[in-house]
Amino acid sequence: MKKLAIGCGVVVLVLGVCAAGVTYYLYRQVSSTVAQFAELAQVADLERNIRNHAAFEPPSSEELTDGQIEKLVQVQGEVRRRVGERMAAFEEKYKALVHKNEASVSDAPALLRAYGDLAKTWLDAKRGQIEALNSAGLSLEEYRWIRHQAYRAAGLAFVDLDIGKLVDEAKRGMTSHEPGRISGAIGPDGPESNRARVERVRKQLEQNLALASFGL
Repeated sequence: MKKLAIGCGVVVLVLGVCAAGVTYYLYRQVSSTVAQFAELAQVADLERNIRNHAAFEPPSSEELTDGQIEKLVQVQGEVRRRVGERMAAFEEKYKALVHKNEASVSDAPALLRAYGDLAKTWLDAKRGQIEALNSAGLSLEEYRWIRHQAYRAAGLAFVDLDIGKLVDEAKRGMTSHEPGRISGAIGPDGPESNRARVERVRKQLEQNLALASFGL
């Protein structure tokens, strides 16, 4: 089974992956979570409110621009402001998952289900992310690429869960073959120019690992 230690820039991969078991278990977790919190079923519809749906073609150089980094920090900052005082509780529960022995990708939906306030906070944060993306003129695809490259340059790894996709597939009775993917990197990686550019926002990136791991 694939086991992932999320946070602190550490990702542990255990050999002997049983993808079918992970995806089926994850599907069951997401399904029961959606059943308990009907609002989560709105996620796919919410993401359709993102105005920029243009296909994003990453540059072959993988280099970020100063403007892209500014937009990443802007979006994450707006989400934090939207969540406000609830951010502390959100991060506390995230850290509980991080420090769980042998935490796996399948734990995140269960965490949302176990803590109703966390699910509601995540939904509000998602709405804030969408508004911020629209203000920045970013598509979700480009935002995710920028985030991956920035965390990669900073040497911070995290598991990026596409909760919107998981919820949508759970509603349709499907099981995802990609419940989450490893983003960022363990140790600085990527173009040298990216490493230099992200150094000034490294603290913000570290502070927002919880957001990034829940697709925000």
